[in-house]
Amino acid sequence: ARSPTAPSHCFAMATAFVSVSLTALLAWNASPLKSSRDPAPHTVVARPSVSHAHGTGRSTYSMGSKLWALGMGMLSAASFRSARGRAGSGRVVVKGRNYETNIKHKKGPAERKMAKITGKHLRFVMLAVREGGPDPEINRTLARCIKSALKENVPKDTIDKRIKSFVENNEQIDEIVYSGYGAGGAAVIVECATDNAVRTRTQVRDVFKECNGQIGQSGCVDHVFKKLGVLRFEDVDEEKVLEASIEAEAEVEDIRTTEDGTVEVTTLPEHFHGAASAFEATGMEPVSSEIVMKTEIEAGLNKTASYDVMKLVHELEELDDVGQVHHNASFQDGVELKYNQYGYVLPYEKAYTD
Repeated sequence: ARSPTAPSHCFAMATAFVSVSLTALLAWNASPLKSSRDPAPHTVVARPSVSHAHGTGRSTYSMGSKLWALGMGMLSAASFRSARGRAGSGRVVVKGRNYETNIKHKKGPAERKMAKITGKHLRFVMLAVREGGPDPEINRTLARCIKSALKENVPKDTIDKRIKSFVENNEQIDEIVYSGYGAGGAAVIVECATDNAVRTRTQVRDVFKECNGQIGQSGCVDHVFKKLGVLRFEDVDEEKVLEASIEAEAEVEDIRTTEDGTVEVTTLPEHFHGAASAFEATGMEPVSSEIVMKTEIEAGLNKTASYDVMKLVHELEELDDVGQVHHNASFQDGVELKYNQYGYVLPYEKAYTD
């Protein structure tokens, strides 16, 4: 579709071009003349005179007339450049298939993903401020949240403004956890941070319903998960982490080295922040630290249920108030979400046809 402003821009450009041409013509052939032979020195004759003394037959003009013509030419040229700028440097903007493909399907999803990451970290920051105050020098939990956000390219200015707004406006934010079941009996826990519990519960309930699931009573699936604090260290061996934990008297449950060489330390939730601070005091700073829900019992799903639970998790994570979504689903191989041209997840019936 042609841009609605294109016709007016084209008209402006054409008008400016004509003005430049006419002004140039006037500059050489039709400028006003002040005649030295006129009885009144200030009388202007709108007719060029011809010099016969030199026999050339060319018109002669005063310096003021030429400057006037030059000024009008410059003004017209400026109008022409301005019109081209408003028209997008002389191009007609067309929003068609190329726009849909390159902008909506590439830039749009990337921006939504970054906004989701930023929102998640800002929620953690606000909860930390609520618990320990806005000064990261005193509130070590807040300091870790800020550092984690910066690692994922959340702007420092954005974090500072959000903290300032939260404190100055005396905002209230609550943590709410919803439990429920997805398709095939998969257990799902949804962690939220919100200033309006009614709104959040309505949104979460609607997503469960849309994806063939349902919200259950609080704690109905807690037995399926084990809540743990996890600290991860890089470029250090397990022995050194163990020595540091003993030195700092950090209360940890386990220390192990993963396949990628990262040393992973697990703690009970109530000891998580204390252990993180203890390691930091010895100069060992974890590359990441978080509370996780470790699955104790998995739920194997067929193709249809796998797709529905994937869609459920995706739609829940798209909600502004949702921070973390945990599930125990074991998805069938080869199943993945499919989207329509506007970036929305298709229902299973349209995504897959047997």
